[in-house]
Amino acid sequence: MDNWYRLDNAAKIFPAVTKKSNTSVYRIAVRLKANVDPEKLQSAAEMALKRYPLMAVKLRRGVFWNFFDKNESPILISEENNYPCSPLIPKQNRGYFLRVLYYKQQISLEVFHALTDGAGAIEFLKTLLYQYFRLKGKEIDPQGIVLLPGQVPEQCELDDSFRKYYKPVKKAKVKRQPSFRIVGTPLEPFGNNIIHGVFPAKALNSHAKNKGVTLTEYLTASLIYAIYLSYQQYGLQKEPVVISVPVNLRRFFPSKTLRNFFAVANVGATVNAETGFDALLAEVSKEMKEKASKEALQEIISDNVHLERNYGVKFVPLFLKNIVLKQAFNIQGENLKTITISNLGNIRFPDDLAEEIEEISVILYPTLKSPINCGMCSFGDRLNVSFARTIRESDLIFRFFKLVAEDSGLEPEIYSNDWGFGV
Repeated sequence: MDNWYRLDNAAKIFPAVTKKSNTSVYRIAVRLKANVDPEKLQSAAEMALKRYPLMAVKLRRGVFWNFFDKNESPILISEENNYPCSPLIPKQNRGYFLRVLYYKQQISLEVFHALTDGAGAIEFLKTLLYQYFRLKGKEIDPQGIVLLPGQVPEQCELDDSFRKYYKPVKKAKVKRQPSFRIVGTPLEPFGNNIIHGVFPAKALNSHAKNKGVTLTEYLTASLIYAIYLSYQQYGLQKEPVVISVPVNLRRFFPSKTLRNFFAVANVGATVNAETGFDALLAEVSKEMKEKASKEALQEIISDNVHLERNYGVKFVPLFLKNIVLKQAFNIQGENLKTITISNLGNIRFPDDLAEEIEEISVILYPTLKSPINCGMCSFGDRLNVSFARTIRESDLIFRFFKLVAEDSGLEPEIYSNDWGFGV
């Protein structure tokens, strides 16, 4: 395996736009049925990392692009003492762009998004937990769904699948108007307050299916309607509410890459007093199917890779690229969305591991212009919908949970980390 790696197409933007109010760090947390053994976890992290050369890296600045270089330092786990998804400072983390944290029964993996997406992080987490429980003396049948420590990584795991699936596609230019923005009072001290709502997964999936939509479509429409009820129903703001929905491209383009391989579908609607929820649901479902189709996603891949390959861009010095990337992030990204909702789906572990786990949650970092973001996943029959916010106002979040509960008849279990001035 190489000692250095190019950043994949999606990764290139994250070093340029990262700051305290936009950490680019997401979390996948596993709550176990017993307290964590720190010594065993430390050993497991060291052994698991050897299986993932693309994560055992540090970031270097090149003349034209950043690149990853092999990190020889041992990784060091730590007990959690800060808010989730806090800035990941390499000098304080032995150069690593991931961290493994523990607190009581919980193991949290936090990842800088330039390393990998949620799908890649889940694979690392499975290997970590497999090794952790092996060290605790448990026999585990991996059932073919765990990348085992000691295995030699396959070359396909290191692919930049954006480049692999690039092909020139003519894309019609569509002018999009700025979206509605959520604003509020910053938390003091600054940080991320997390509010979790846990629904019975099978029942809520069935409810969405009975309405003729997917779970992601149902919850996206619910969030749009909750934003309308919280902020727009009195006619003060008319901008469309736009939800950014990351899409795992591995579902459409065969790939075993452990790098980033996702695209974002922006799904929006302008809601008014005459808009019923079922009508909104049908509109969101239709738009989601169009924007998350293979053809639409191919356009996104081709557009992004074409820009990277452009000689007018390729040989521009990195410091100038960073200026352009920051502007593009705001103009083509942040200004065009209201909130992000990322669904990592049903996370499967081998049966011998699953019996040790109570719950899994996903936390997506907020940004300056999206001070509330949402991550979700399911494990067993527990669907955990987690809102991360940097503002005091929480009306939208509780309105969302109430709306889903009233429509589905399913009451969520709600809990919080209590960061900031209460919930």
